Amino acid sequence: MARSIFSRIKDKTDTMAAYLPYESVYYESIADCYKYVRQGMVVLFAFVVLLIILLCHKELQPENFRYLFKYIDVDPVAISANYNDIYYNTNDNTVFTFYKGDLAIIGDGRIKLYNIAGNNILDEKLETENAMCSSDGKYLVMYYPGEKSISVFNSFSKLYSIEYDYPVMYASAGSNGSFSVVTRDENYRSTVYIYNSSFKSAYTWRSNEKYAVSAAISPNGKNAAVLTYIQNEGTFLREITVRNISKDKQILSSSSEGGMPLKVGFFENDCMYIVNSDGVEFYNKDFEKTTSVSFESELQFYNTFSDGAVFITGKNKSDTTVHYFDSKGNKKLTENFQYTVLDAKIIDDIIYLLTDTEIYRFSNRAIAKAKIEGGAEAMFLFNDGNVMVCYETQTNLIKESDFKKIN
Repeated sequence: MARSIFSRIKDKTDTMAAYLPYESVYYESIADCYKYVRQGMVVLFAFVVLLIILLCHKELQPENFRYLFKYIDVDPVAISANYNDIYYNTNDNTVFTFYKGDLAIIGDGRIKLYNIAGNNILDEKLETENAMCSSDGKYLVMYYPGEKSISVFNSFSKLYSIEYDYPVMYASAGSNGSFSVVTRDENYRSTVYIYNSSFKSAYTWRSNEKYAVSAAISPNGKNAAVLTYIQNEGTFLREITVRNISKDKQILSSSSEGGMPLKVGFFENDCMYIVNSDGVEFYNKDFEKTTSVSFESELQFYNTFSDGAVFITGKNKSDTTVHYFDSKGNKKLTENFQYTVLDAKIIDDIIYLLTDTEIYRFSNRAIAKAKIEGGAEAMFLFNDGNVMVCYETQTNLIKESDFKKIN
């Protein structure tokens, strides 16, 4: 084929030589050469595309392309410039969460996702009316306490589901797409399954003596942490176990006695935290304990984020203390608060507290607040300082300019 192409170029060149200057003949022949090369590249590209379709057609699903193009150019949670009010229906069991810049509403046996422009981009039926959700990772992992299954979603569809022989107690999504599931099986009191981002089993932990309450995978996907307990005369013997699943090697096993263990998790920098009903522990990325804090009063609720955690403690909900720690366990703020806190969020070392009538903002000891309508249920933050507040049937945007300093 190459010989015939160049033969035609030579014949054309010889014919043109009698009528055109040498430079024109030379550049014309080069142009023809590039034309044939371009045609050959088009044919080669078409062949490669056809080969990919033949070999990978099972993986080429529409939602994969939709998911790619949704996040290829923009950071959807950076600003609220495209915000419009979002309208929906809720019930007493509705859960609100943010997933890659979209508002996820879980309740009444369905999961619905809305982008900040107010458009409904996902509406899927769930296994039961009551569902729990882990949205901190690459996927949305839905589990149904007391039921025997979990479901994995992205922003556009249900990707995968797993059925178990016994009820699922807990599930957690990892930032790299891996996830963990706490359940049991026929011969063991507790079983923890760790799956990679391809939904394949990566590690299994079992015990016939301990109860597992939480499990997590480090952001690098190498380490799995399992939090367990044994109840003993009114107290709990707690144990945290961390295993390098890529090397099948245990790298931490530590026990303590005290209140009920609640959750183990990882921050974005691979540091680990453990939340108990009576305190919190922080570990660095080498799994050395850096901070251990005991709460002086009851833990009301807590929220953890990629770079820190907020804990609300108090004897009652209207007389509380706000504790804010960064991902290394450094205490950033301790503040008494005389209001019932409905939600708490942090961004760039700024703490936002949602009450029934105001949002309070703590920044370098400066406090500001913005008035809101009553009946708020949750809030979510944008990087431009605006706040989206979720009510029973719709959202409302509180602008950064709405906050007024009070000290």
